Amino acid sequence: MFAHLVPLLIYWLVLFVLCYIVVEVGQDQLYDEVTPDVGLKVALGTLLLAVLLTWLRPSLDRMLTSDIAWTLLLALAGFGVFTLVFQFQPQHAVWIGALTKLLSSGLATLGVDSLTKPRLAVAAARSAGQTKPIRRSLSPAAPPKTPPPTPKAL
Repeated sequence: MFAHLVPLLIYWLVLFVLCYIVVEVGQDQLYDEVTPDVGLKVALGTLLLAVLLTWLRPSLDRMLTSDIAWTLLLALAGFGVFTLVFQFQPQHAVWIGALTKLLSSGLATLGVDSLTKPRLAVAAARSAGQTKPIRRSLSPAAPPKTPPPTPKAL
């Protein structure tokens, strides 16, 4: 329960804030007015997107490589929510919805990963103790030379 509830709340919070700003400014700039009950619409739309993100649990390092199919699904979901729920025109929702969804899901994933994953790497790095230096001398391994004798004063 806790493993699904915390990511859902983090995703929903990040998506709500970013989408509310985008919807408020975007509709004001593009259509000279904001649709009525914009807060409720954004809450509903971002809840749908947060549920999708919680189910998929994308990773930022794989979103554009091995998980590109899921990234395209997220972009399509962003287009659908921006068109049907936030009431953008389809030609605007293609760019605004898809880009907002992809950028916000990457940002929200960073928050979810940092708050829900254990910090084993930090503990292991601290307990490693003294490490060997990365660099070593380029000269051949020979015993150190004794300094040349200093000339005596005349």
